[in-house]
Amino acid sequence: MRILRVAGDLYPAFVGGIAIHAHEMSKMQASMGHEVTVYTSIWDDEPLEEVRDNYRIIRFKGITVFRNPISPSLFCRLLRERMKYDIIHAHSHLYSSTVFCALMRMLGSSPLVITNHGLVSQTAPIWLQKLYVPTVAKWAYDTADSIICYTETERRQLIDLGIHPEKISIIHNGVDTDHFTPLTNIAPKKQILWIGKYVPGKGVEYLLEGFQLFSREFADYTLLMIGRGPQKDDCLKMIEDLGLKEKVILMDFVDNEDLPEIYQQSSLFVLPSLEEGVPRTILEAMACGVPVACTELPQLVKIVSECGLLFPPKDPEALAAALSTLLSDHEMAQGCGRNGREKAVSMYSWSDTVSKTLDLYASLTRGGLVDKSRKSGDGYFKRVSGLSRPEDVR
Repeated sequence: MRILRVAGDLYPAFVGGIAIHAHEMSKMQASMGHEVTVYTSIWDDEPLEEVRDNYRIIRFKGITVFRNPISPSLFCRLLRERMKYDIIHAHSHLYSSTVFCALMRMLGSSPLVITNHGLVSQTAPIWLQKLYVPTVAKWAYDTADSIICYTETERRQLIDLGIHPEKISIIHNGVDTDHFTPLTNIAPKKQILWIGKYVPGKGVEYLLEGFQLFSREFADYTLLMIGRGPQKDDCLKMIEDLGLKEKVILMDFVDNEDLPEIYQQSSLFVLPSLEEGVPRTILEAMACGVPVACTELPQLVKIVSECGLLFPPKDPEALAAALSTLLSDHEMAQGCGRNGREKAVSMYSWSDTVSKTLDLYASLTRGGLVDKSRKSGDGYFKRVSGLSRPEDVR
């Protein structure tokens, strides 16, 4: 199958849930014999085109608004090549590149799948999102042939937005449970781990305030923070103001291949986010048998249940109490770690995620959603039903 993936961010230039998801999905689909191309943006000093992990990457320059890359050259490339692929898979309605894909679908293109990685942005202002989500985002979802979300909670959110339920498929986010594994017979360090972006929606300020409170009782524990982002300087200042310079360790980047060791060395994983989809970091921690403390976001309650503790968003005292409870009760922490590993293996396998995504692609390309015959002279491509052969939609 010829697959075009469109993602605003791509690992390793950008370390985040969508970027890693897009990379790992492309890597595995390519390893299974599919021809995968990724359109993405340029963040670092990278080549405009390259082949990596057996899939092709094409990068586009543009401008950035609220950390959203906007690239006219990507739009033009889509316009030229929108018929070249069997499927177009765009990631997150919050990126302009996904809106471009929806516009191509409206003009006439290969079937379009959009994955919802969380309905709300962690970087754009709320007032802008209140205007954008019910209008542009809803239109993009309406234009897509199929929508993937991770949980039933997210599915209900999309239905409440007015999206037709039959368009929405629940395919869980996943983790490579052969790569992310527990460390046996060796005690972890007295270390609490956070991995993420330094953006407003990650709740880093509440983490630091909560960790300061926690440190009064557990003075020998450190907090390891791994990530990049525009608010990192603010975080550094806050660490100094709170007197935590000797207790907080910051790292910009750890290769995905080396992350399991970081999890294995940690006593707890903490996620203080105010908004999320289903973050891979939670699943990675669970797969490594690490207890989790995270904010009580609706879509995460079932996932974290019996694998850690939940606390209200924006509540440093509750965060500190969750950390203290888990570290004071060794039996509880061990049980949460075991449960997390079992749940990750049984319910959040990455191979299962990729397999179900490919099944969805096949249902669209074989289902005859698109007639690529150009109507005379007007450049319009119409959507029809009833085509029965795969070659009819190539």
